[in-house]
Amino acid sequence: MTDRSELALQLAEAIAETDAAIERSGDRAYRTYHLSHRAHAVLCAVDQQGPDGARPKDVAESVGVSRAAATTFIQRLEAKGWVETTPDPQDDRGVRVALTRLGHLERRLAARAIEGLPASAIMRTVHLLQEFRRRLNEKHISVVP
Repeated sequence: MTDRSELALQLAEAIAETDAAIERSGDRAYRTYHLSHRAHAVLCAVDQQGPDGARPKDVAESVGVSRAAATTFIQRLEAKGWVETTPDPQDDRGVRVALTRLGHLERRLAARAIEGLPASAIMRTVHLLQEFRRRLNEKHISVVP
């Protein structure tokens, strides 16, 4: 039987490898549409804000760029039909950014990636990863000499 520290290392490695595979897969798919990794990140940031859309400020924070840079990316994506902007009902000067039908490509790619996997296994994995993240966020892990 494997000890718990070995299991923890295996879990962390599997998560890191899966994250890298997701990123590579998304980048390949988006390259076919002539979109950069950063544009892909902007689309994901918009999607994560939900159906009401995202504020450019939120996109900038999520992607780690200035608001001006996020606005430029949003304008380019809007010109290509990936996102649409509408006036922000809570701020007369602001806008909300939402994905268009084309912009939902990320969701379609994710759905294809899990085809054939049992829904129960997916849900167990999601719950496990959420619990793992919660525990990591709770604990202040330090190295003991």
